[in-house]
Amino acid sequence: MTAATSKNVVVLFPFPGHGHLAAFLSFAGALHRALPDVAITLVSTPRNVASLRRATSAGHDSFLGLHELPFVPADHGLPAGWESSDGVPHNRFPDFLEALEVLQPAFDDFVAGATAAGDVAVCVVSDPFLAWTVTVARRRGCAHAFFVSCGAFGSAVVHSLWSHLPIRPDEAGRILLPEYPDVVIHRSQVSSNVLHPPTTVKHRVEAFFGRQIPLGYKTDALLINTVEEFEPTGLAMLRRTFRLPVIPIGPLVRASTKTTSPETDATAGAIISFLDSHPPSSVLYVSFGSQFSIQAEHMAELAAALEATGRPFVWAVKPPDGHNINGEIQPKWLPDGFEERVTATKKGLLLHGWAPQVGILAHHSTGAFLSHCGWNSVLESMTHGVPIIGWALAGDQYYNAKMLDEEWGVCLRVEGARGDMDMSAIIVDKATLVAVVETVMSPTAKAAEMRQRARAIKEIMEAAREGGHGSSANQALEEFFKTMKLNG
Repeated sequence: MTAATSKNVVVLFPFPGHGHLAAFLSFAGALHRALPDVAITLVSTPRNVASLRRATSAGHDSFLGLHELPFVPADHGLPAGWESSDGVPHNRFPDFLEALEVLQPAFDDFVAGATAAGDVAVCVVSDPFLAWTVTVARRRGCAHAFFVSCGAFGSAVVHSLWSHLPIRPDEAGRILLPEYPDVVIHRSQVSSNVLHPPTTVKHRVEAFFGRQIPLGYKTDALLINTVEEFEPTGLAMLRRTFRLPVIPIGPLVRASTKTTSPETDATAGAIISFLDSHPPSSVLYVSFGSQFSIQAEHMAELAAALEATGRPFVWAVKPPDGHNINGEIQPKWLPDGFEERVTATKKGLLLHGWAPQVGILAHHSTGAFLSHCGWNSVLESMTHGVPIIGWALAGDQYYNAKMLDEEWGVCLRVEGARGDMDMSAIIVDKATLVAVVETVMSPTAKAAEMRQRARAIKEIMEAAREGGHGSSANQALEEFFKTMKLNG
């Protein structure tokens, strides 16, 4: 069904980054299953749309319309191909954010066309990084919602931090959040590029958020990829701040990846064979997401720690921070002979490139997940009842790990050993990492408690997602439809 034939149209505008796009695709699927007669179109830049067309060519997302907004990175002083935040260095992020603001006229033209038929109800759902879409929606008489692909607690903390730039810790290193006086954030839990931005970008970042944040209060609703019973504290914080409908529509989690080429088929086969060869809950899965990586010295220490524990692991290994994250692994970043030794002993499997994360977390042999605590990874781990070793690297990841640790007890944070120092300035050594891994993977009381609590969260996620018409996810969608006037 197209915008020309549907009574209701939903326009999705995700922030161009892998995790954001993945969350919006999951949201599009949930919308279509609930209201199959609604026309859904996702807009993005040409390179992202081309990638999405390839990904959806199998037909399982054939309901989803795609629309390109003209964008030439070179026009904004950006290198060719920079249409996604993945791989954009911190010092160029303001350039990228400002370039996306230039998409507003083209987006306005598209929405104007969608609303040309007077009997069509159009709803715009965008990422908060694209808060200027509120202006377009209001100009064209459309309903508007933000879809926050992060968690509720993390989003509330980040919103408060961004609302009060520059950030000024007190003498003890504490950062006070005016909206949430009961929440204690330490300067070590704020990315160094946010806490101490280079002078050349500091004022531009503050100006960008100064433009975007006031628009956030003009939307009609906030959609959060979480579950009420999982994040009651974070949801209450957001409701208190925004005073508008805050709707937890999660958990929106990717299905297990279907392989589509001989190369990925071979990789998936090797992974399953490795996992099948080990007992239940004995394998540690290690990944820092598609956009982040640890520093080179930490990478060597982690490799040494994994080998020292003698416990089986699967590591989705990427070049360290500061290098092309999609590049080749250089031998100097790992201990001499490391990959050869762990492969020969069948104690370790290093994945270079693609990794079927959901499939790994769903396997009965996976016992824990050493993760950066990006929200998609958190949800994927929790929906499969897998506890987390949290190694937060940036943004909301610190607060996701904090929530999982302090509210649920399902995360043991590596950063807990770093005192009041920024992660980029401290060496996380082999001994520390061995101790953390052993605490979670050994038959300890702590490990047993973490697994029990993770299973409890898994049950919450299953009830929200699979509880039929009365499930919290379906009730949340119905609230969204009512708020946006999409249910007829």
